[in-house]
Amino acid sequence: MFGEEPTHASPPRLAAVLVLAYPVAGVPHVVFTKRSETVANHQGQISLPGGAVDPGDASLEATALRETEEELGVEPAHVYVLGRLDDVYVYVSNFLIAPFVGALEYQPRFRPQTSEVAQVIDVPLDRLRDPSILLEDDWLLRGQSRRVQFYQHGPHQIWGATQRVIAEFLDSPYPEILASRFAVGPNPLPTEAG
Repeated sequence: MFGEEPTHASPPRLAAVLVLAYPVAGVPHVVFTKRSETVANHQGQISLPGGAVDPGDASLEATALRETEEELGVEPAHVYVLGRLDDVYVYVSNFLIAPFVGALEYQPRFRPQTSEVAQVIDVPLDRLRDPSILLEDDWLLRGQSRRVQFYQHGPHQIWGATQRVIAEFLDSPYPEILASRFAVGPNPLPTEAG
C-alpha cells in the first residue's frame, strides 16, 4: 500500500477523525480543513476534522465529535454517527487514527477555530467519487522520493492518511447511504452501513 512504513518502537498515540457529510441542495458534501501553520503536526495539509484523544474523552467516537466541535463549531448532538471505518496508521507522527462517518441533517455554518484551521474546504461527494481526481506522482518527502496517491480538488491535494481514509470511505456502503438519505428528506439515518 502507498505510504506504508515500518512501525515505531513506541506504542502509537490514539486519535480519531470524522468524515462529516451534510446536504447542499439535496446533494451530499464532505468537509475538509486546511491545517494552520501553527498546529503541532502536518501543518498546511488537508485533513478531516479530528485529533488526539484527551483523557476525558469517553470513547474514540467522542474524540472525533469533540474535535469537530472545537475545529468547526459543529455541535456533537447534531451529528448522526453512521459507523466506523478501519483504523489508519501514520508513521511520521506515530498516530493510530480511528475514522468515523457522520451526517448532519442540514448544511452547517462552520465556525473554524483559526489557530488550527486555515481554511474550510467543502467538497461534493460526487467529486470525491470521480476517478479522474485520484492521481499519483513522485514527491520529495523528508528528503526521499516517494510515490504518492492523492485526490486533486481545485488547488487542494488530499493525500497521506486523509487520502487513505477517504479511499476506504468511498469503498464502503456509506456514500450510497448518504446519497439516498439526502435525496429523500428527513427520515432517520440508518445506524449501520450494510
